[in-house]
Amino acid sequence: MPTLYIYIERRSYPKGPQLSIMLPFFFLFLFFLLGPTPSSARHSIAIISSTPLRLSSLAWDPISKHFLVGSSEGPTIYAVSDSGMVQCLLSDISLNSTGASVAGVAVDHVRHRLIVAFSNSSVAAYDLTSYRKICALPLPQLDGAPGGVTVDMENGEVFITSSRRGIVLKVRLDGDGSLISEYYEINDDQGLGGIVHVNDQNPYILVIQRSTGEIFKIGSNDGTVTEVSSSDKSNILAPNASAIALHINLSLTVAANRNLLLLQSDGTWSRASMKGNITVKHHDQAIAVVTQENKKAYALIESPHGYRIEEVQWWKFPLLHCLFFICFGGCLVGYVALLRKIYSTDPKNDAALQSDANSLDLP
Repeated sequence: MPTLYIYIERRSYPKGPQLSIMLPFFFLFLFFLLGPTPSSARHSIAIISSTPLRLSSLAWDPISKHFLVGSSEGPTIYAVSDSGMVQCLLSDISLNSTGASVAGVAVDHVRHRLIVAFSNSSVAAYDLTSYRKICALPLPQLDGAPGGVTVDMENGEVFITSSRRGIVLKVRLDGDGSLISEYYEINDDQGLGGIVHVNDQNPYILVIQRSTGEIFKIGSNDGTVTEVSSSDKSNILAPNASAIALHINLSLTVAANRNLLLLQSDGTWSRASMKGNITVKHHDQAIAVVTQENKKAYALIESPHGYRIEEVQWWKFPLLHCLFFICFGGCLVGYVALLRKIYSTDPKNDAALQSDANSLDLP
């Protein structure tokens, strides 16, 4: 009768495998601790006011280091501190009877002026310290409220768009010598929104057309108008956009209703593409955007609970995070090698088992 032999293979395990099995959980903890910061960690300022506010525009004062917001109910400008406290800086009583409100705000820190575009088709310059009115100019050519305002920091000229027509006015605000120096026409029936000025060897302005989401580049010296084409022909560059802000690398942050967009160009703004898209919270709306010294971007957000100024933080991988991922990859490779060693057969045991098998007399 044949004899049945059962062989039990013995393996040798290094001591403490439980510790090595816990290594991935340790690395995962480090990932959440040091990994890229989510958008919820961005700087946010809740605007606090004892009276209800209706806001329309946003600017940054690099001299006083606070935000400026314009009222959509009257000719009033407020300062907002980092803690969210609101202070009224100016309320132009000469415009109270006209029903004018603030349509756009820009800061000319070189000449220490605050430029305000009003909904009654006018623009005024105020001293940035005393907020005394320096000069004002009616702009009947706008045929409606301004859509945006910006300043050429080289010469102080002001550019203003019309929210009703496709026109841009270049204005000189020099006291009694204030005048409209140039008139740029894109089209006649499509209103414009946000506008920024780019100080280049050949300076130009970029302007948003609200209804189409198109961006136009206008040479501020020769008035040449060209449409900025999208790198992706199937996508509109800035749908539903109302305001734009310029970064130091010439990219744009765009406020577009419930979205904040990041647009980057080929360097000359003849062609551009969308590189980022953040959707604000449900029932919230992005009204205006601004950059601090052309670096960090902030958005004025309207919500059912009030207003807030929120940092627009695009997803980044700083140097610390890059070093972390390199270390993480190296540790992961080492961990896999350690597991292979733990669960591999001990060569000495294999040799002993083979010797035992050879000594057996199997039928």
